[in-house]
Amino acid sequence: MIRKFILSFVLSLLVLLLPDASLAKYKVASVKDGGVITGKVSFEGKVPAPVKYIITKDQHACGKGQVTRQEVDAKDGALRGVVVYLDKVKKGKAYPKQIQSAVVDQKKCAYVPYLQVVAEGGKVTILNSDDAHHNIHTYEIIGRAKRSMWNISQPKQRKKVVRRAKVRRSPIVRVECDVHNWMKGFLFVARNPYYALVGADGSFEITDVPPGKYSLRAWHPTLGVKKKRITVSAGGKKAAAFTFTSK
Repeated sequence: MIRKFILSFVLSLLVLLLPDASLAKYKVASVKDGGVITGKVSFEGKVPAPVKYIITKDQHACGKGQVTRQEVDAKDGALRGVVVYLDKVKKGKAYPKQIQSAVVDQKKCAYVPYLQVVAEGGKVTILNSDDAHHNIHTYEIIGRAKRSMWNISQPKQRKKVVRRAKVRRSPIVRVECDVHNWMKGFLFVARNPYYALVGADGSFEITDVPPGKYSLRAWHPTLGVKKKRITVSAGGKKAAAFTFTSK
């Protein structure tokens, strides 16, 4: 056990010292006459009921009774918690500073925040604010398959672990706890800076898009991915909309 903790500490230190790998295959370049993509993500049908889990362990830290999680957050026809992005963009504007790193905290046996965006190669800091042991386990979600990424034992006295957000085929990463089965969260690993996390009204905007043809995608952690082909003209505006329904 001690050897595992020492190894985890060394790996965290190496992550901090290694150069930022967020460049990956994407290249930063000046964008002339960039276009803008705007739109809205909607939801039709009956909103699924919240998912409920019984708290079976560590009630001093997790609470008693049950955990309720509203996985589909829709109101007045607008769907929230959706990432809209352009797939396979090779070059363009720089990554915004706010996604060059991310923090995942474990509070009252829940991942906070439930969903966030981080640049590929960016630092992900994992905190444990609970008076309980957790085992954070992340998976790259590739269609119906999944690839195990990080499997980290994090006792209560271990407050911080740092990893790099590196994926192979898919930008979608699910975060779980092997100790508490109800703990789930998501990271969207942006392989380019052309993304938007929709607002409370389901709206989104992606700016400084180099003119060209693209695959525009909308991803929801529970409802999946929708895609469409779009063409962005120089200095132009392109409207796009997505509609999800209950599975």
